[in-house]
This record gives sequence, C-alpha cells and structure tokens, in this order.
Amino acid sequence: MLDDYTPLRDVTAGMLENDSVLFPVRDARWYVQRRSLGCGSAGCKSSQGEAYYLAPNPPFGATFTYYLPEQIRTRQEQRREKEKPLEEAGEDTPYPGWDALEAEALEDAPAIVLTVSDADGSIVRHIEGPVTAGFHRVAWDLRYPMVDPWLPEEKRQPQRWEPLGVLAEPGTYTVSLGRRVDGKLQDLNQSQTFDVISIREPTLAGTSQDVRVAFNRRADELRRAVKGSVSAIDELLIALNAIKEATLNSTAHASLYEEANSMAQRAQKFRIHLAGNLAQEILGYTGPVPISKRISAANSGSRSTAYGPTALHKRSLEIADEEFAEVGQQLDRLIDSEFRDLRQKLDAAGVPWTPGRGVPVAN
Repeated sequence: MLDDYTPLRDVTAGMLENDSVLFPVRDARWYVQRRSLGCGSAGCKSSQGEAYYLAPNPPFGATFTYYLPEQIRTRQEQRREKEKPLEEAGEDTPYPGWDALEAEALEDAPAIVLTVSDADGSIVRHIEGPVTAGFHRVAWDLRYPMVDPWLPEEKRQPQRWEPLGVLAEPGTYTVSLGRRVDGKLQDLNQSQTFDVISIREPTLAGTSQDVRVAFNRRADELRRAVKGSVSAIDELLIALNAIKEATLNSTAHASLYEEANSMAQRAQKFRIHLAGNLAQEILGYTGPVPISKRISAANSGSRSTAYGPTALHKRSLEIADEEFAEVGQQLDRLIDSEFRDLRQKLDAAGVPWTPGRGVPVAN
C-alpha cells in the first residue's frame, strides 16, 4: 500500500543506474497542524487511555523522494569493504597506518542535504537525509528553522510542546539535492519545483500571509538575539566564577577578584532584564516585564494560527526591540570590551587558565 506512488510514474531502469535521482514533488497542502491531545509529541494519547485508537498520519508538509544507487561510505567503511574479502579468505589485512586512522577518526559523517528555496531563491530550510542505497523519503514541515540557541545533547530537555519555526506562506518553492562528504557539500545538480497550496480560503479578515511571515520572522530574529544573549551571559557567568576561584589560587592582586565579581553582578542584572527572575515570578512579583515575555506576546498565537499580526503583537515587538537595543549595547561592552581587558590582566598576572580565555600566553 503506497500513499504516494508519484515517483513510480517517472522511474526507469536506466535512471536507477545513474549517480542519484531526485523525483518530482507533488503539491503540498498548506494548513496549521492541530496539536496532539494534551501534549506536543506525535502519537501521544494524553489522558485518553490505551483503549483510545491512534495511528500515525503521513508526514505533514512537502515530501521529497530520492534514490541513491550506492551507499555513501566513510573512509573507515570503504577500508572495511576492502578488508572483508581478505578476512573471509583467511589472509592478512594490511595495516592502514596512523595517518589513515587519524583521517578516519576526524572524518565528518556523510549526509544527503535537501535545500528548500523560495521563489526568490532565498534558502528556507536545510534537511538531512539517509545515505544508504535505495529509495528514501524525507518531509519538510513547511516551516523555517527554529532559532533557539544550540545546546549539547546532555543538556537538551524533553519539552511538552515541540518547538516550531515560522510557518512559510503558500507559494512556489524549489528543492535541490546535495551530498555532504567530510564536511564539504557537493551540489548533485538535481532540483525540483513544487507548489505549496492552502486547503481553504481565510475566514477572518486580516493581513496577507507574506506580511504575517515577515512579522513572525522579525520577531523570531529578535528572539534569536535575546535567547542567544542569555546563553552568552550564562557562559560569561561560568567564566567569571571560574576566574574568581582561580585568582584565589594565584598571586594575583585582589582587585582582579573584585573586578570579576562586579562583572558577574552586572551580567546577572542583564539576564533578569532579558529573561526575568524565576524566583520572583514564583512569589508573584509584578515588576518590569522582561524582554523575552514581550517577544512571547508578539509571537502569541503564531504557532497555532496563520493570522496576524494584531496591534498588540506589533506594539509588544516594538517595546522589545527598543529595550533590547539598549541592553544589547551594554552587554556588548561588557563581553567584548571589559571581559577582554580582564582576560589580558589575568594573563599578565599569571592566573591559571579558565574557560573563555583562549590560548594562554607565557610571560
């Protein structure tokens, strides 16, 4: 049973002997997905109980189908392919040498990269796909990428609602096929154009979809800057706390400890202005609204509807933009100027290395 056998209409035996094939893409249906019952993960039954029947839907968005005649192998996999016949024959396998083993260890994992662009040629999304031989299908959820700061895997926490990027507008898009080997992307000269079509006409009066997308992307860009600033402050606080401890284990003057402590206190105040104070919020504190909440108000409803922006959305974003412009300048001075000067003083005083200080200089 096939939900979409469109590629089979164009496939030929000769086509599959070529390097790779990206098949035509059928029109994608544009709408706002409904959230799962009581939770954000697909397949969640929430409080409905195990007797509640649930089955997965086909992937939402535009589905891309491609074919690879052979698997894209790493250096190690290529070496092992050559060694297997020798092992089966009971013969010795040649030692690859340290240089070859080091190259294998440093090699980046291969991937197929599908790049989605809009009608103007601007990149909308990069999507990775499998590299094994055969037919593969991957889906684009019709959204721009998320803007949340990167986190190491051990710090990524499961979330009740799956974070989403801005929903793209209906229109014409192009997907191109690329192969990334050891970090270098090679264009495979395979592309397909497709349409994203709304399943219904809007029932509420409002702005056009291009205006909605432009506003939401602008709000997301400010959100990216604010959340990135919070992460930068967190990294700075780690560095400053390490510096305070390291100065105690050195012969440096006490003024360096005082300077690091003063910078940490100011950084904490910047963080509260950007993201708020959770302890105060729990106690019902109703002080100044943090910038991140202004952005949340500007983005409210944008993930679950395709309407707006309203007057409230616009005003919330204006206030957040104005406040961040001032905070951002002060934070830049703190991190890019004052912290840089402090690092130089620490090196001159022979304070042991701490995070965020780069390569030590021998005096």
